[in-house]
Parts: sequence; structure tokens; C-alpha cells
Amino acid sequence: MDKEINYIGKCLLIENNEGKKSLVIGDLHIGYEESLNERGVFISRRMFDEGIDYLNRVFAKTGKVDKIILLGDVKHEFGKILRQEWKEVFELIDYFREKLGEGGEIIIVKGNHDKILGAVVGKKGIEIVDYFIDGEFAFLHGDRDFEEIHDSGVRYWIVGHGHPAVRIGDGTKVENYKCFLVGKFKGKEVIVVPSFFEGVIGSDVRESELGLAWDFNFEKFRVMAVGGGFEVLDFGLLGEMEV
Repeated sequence: MDKEINYIGKCLLIENNEGKKSLVIGDLHIGYEESLNERGVFISRRMFDEGIDYLNRVFAKTGKVDKIILLGDVKHEFGKILRQEWKEVFELIDYFREKLGEGGEIIIVKGNHDKILGAVVGKKGIEIVDYFIDGEFAFLHGDRDFEEIHDSGVRYWIVGHGHPAVRIGDGTKVENYKCFLVGKFKGKEVIVVPSFFEGVIGSDVRESELGLAWDFNFEKFRVMAVGGGFEVLDFGLLGEMEV
């Protein structure tokens, strides 16, 4: 392999042998709070600022990167663009551009929540793609399959959408953790990335479907749980873990 994959909290950093770095970020769901407010659930809108604080700590570890790849569901609301979404998507793109090296780019993969996101990011000169292939890596939202990602030159699928989490107990209490799920499927190395946003932790695949486009055998996937800070712990195969 000519690239190194590192787990940095909820994010992935992929670095090739020329030192080019790509930061991969899962589902952001910007606008989640306003969407709940409109439904009568009144919560404060702190997630964006908290997310930026988290990203500041990520970039303190990575330095400037060459690509920032968003795995879809950048916005939350399906059928319209909320004021919070306009404002915070613009602010996020401006923030990311400050973190790119010379000639760097932002790649946005289209998620199922992003049907009209193009109207927003287009004003910032960014196009949305259905998938992104970079050498051996295919970056996908995860709700749809594409013929091109099955090409023999593609060895890795990096997938969002599923919001994977895992329930871990110590005999006295059980806690839920966001996690990466890492395994194989039809000759490909697959990494399912946790959601970035903190509105919900996610779903334990042993208890509910993740809604992905492929029938992965998750019992044979490794669980990489995101702990406190940026620690990511290998808990072994999902099928060997106690519920």
C-alpha cells in the first residue's frame, strides 16, 4: 500500500508516500438544531461551534492538508435550505479553505440529505459529486452503489451514512461510542466512518440496520471505538464482542 491511514478521533487522515494528506470527515448534519426547533424541540445551537473546536484540535495534529473530503449529509433538512444551513455551510467552507495547503481542494460527496445542497455550495464554487475516486481509494456516502467503485484499481472504500456506534459494557454499566467498522467485501478493504455531528451517537449494527447499499458481514469487521479525546481503540471483531 502506498498510503497510510490514521484515525484521528472521528476523522480519518490518509497520507501517501509523497506526503500528500487527505482528511476525511463523516456526516455533519448542519442545521440539525434548527430542524428540531421547527418541530417544537427547543435546543441551543452550539453544535457548529463545538464542531469547529473539535476540528481545530484535529488540524493541530495534521497541519494543513491537501484534500478535505466530506462523505455526505453535510446538511440535515431534506426538502429545503434552512437559514442555519446557509450560514454554517458557508462558514465551514471558509474555515476549511484556511486549512488547505496550496492547491488544496474540498470534495463533497452527495448524501441522501444533500439533494439541494448544490444551491448552497455552488455559491462557493464547489460542485457535489456522487463519489470520489483518488487512486486506490473510493469515497462514498454509502446509500448508493456505483459500478466504477468495483474497478480492480480501487482497493479501499471509505463510506459514511451508517452512523456506526457500539455498546460497550464493563459489567456494571453500558455506554455507547461512535466507532469505525473496518473489514473486507468482495476484495475491497472497507472503512465505515462514524458521523461527525453529536446530535446522536449512532446505531449499533447488532441492534439495527445501518442502511448501507451493500450486505456487509459486520460480524467479521473490526470495531475501532472513538474514546475520549482523539483516542481510537481496537476492540477486535464485532462478532466476538459481548452485547
